Amino acid sequence: MSEYGHIVWPSANEKIWEFDYALEGSPAEEGIAIKRAYYRGKEVFYKASLPSLRVQYDQNYTGPYKDPLTYDNAKFYPSGSANKVWVYGYTSYGLRALVVESFHQISWYKLKCRWVFFEDGHIAPRLYSSGIIEHKNHRHHPYWRFDFDINGASNDLALEYNTYTPNTGWGPGWHTKSHEITRVKNPSSNRTWAIMDKSTGRGYMIRTGPNDGVADSYSQSDFWVLRYHSGEDKNGRQGDRWNDKLQDYLNSEDTNGQDLVLWYCSHLYHNAEHDEGDEWHFAGPDLYPFRY
Repeated sequence: MSEYGHIVWPSANEKIWEFDYALEGSPAEEGIAIKRAYYRGKEVFYKASLPSLRVQYDQNYTGPYKDPLTYDNAKFYPSGSANKVWVYGYTSYGLRALVVESFHQISWYKLKCRWVFFEDGHIAPRLYSSGIIEHKNHRHHPYWRFDFDINGASNDLALEYNTYTPNTGWGPGWHTKSHEITRVKNPSSNRTWAIMDKSTGRGYMIRTGPNDGVADSYSQSDFWVLRYHSGEDKNGRQGDRWNDKLQDYLNSEDTNGQDLVLWYCSHLYHNAEHDEGDEWHFAGPDLYPFRY
């Protein structure tokens, strides 16, 4: 089974956000997928989702695991609801926000797939996690896939910021990524990524979230710039518990002025000694618009 919806928020007379969402059953395994998203009438995503969630315990005490988020393991939410996707609003520091959220249970893991859309264009994709299978330290590695279509599918450009990069024509610290590439986070240089439509200069920055960690020997990268190919969207069936398999898509294709897909991975550390598994932890990047 599946659950679908169309959102115009906050109203038809004031369209700040408009998009479709879907939470599908197996074999689709990508949590809540956001589709054809528009911010103030301008296109942002063709599709955004969480296609992979891998879990590794210290010293491989158990697992590793790959935990698909599907309609099948989602709960009716909130309790007593007839739906598995909860849509609600709130206000934070004076900004209105729209939330689209699902609650999943896999063995002893409790997981929330949450998308927050703020009225200023900020998007906060989040994975919340609690519960443990074994009382051992472990890390959750959620992989978000962002198929941006800024002002349409084509003519997009990926950029990276570091404090040490000279001005190469894109502003101090920014340089382009003109071929398919994978990158790791670098907190010391405030490393940030962006995607921009070349014709309008409009785009989104992707900033590391506060609990996102850095790649390790198990999940070896943090960010991928890929040229869009429909066959590479496997609806959550990328990789397995041992390997994310995203390296298979890297073949140095030109990404300058193309239809691009950006992948982002968090590494959410859970110290089992500090709680009994009931404490909620969260990870996820922050996406900020510019020239919208």
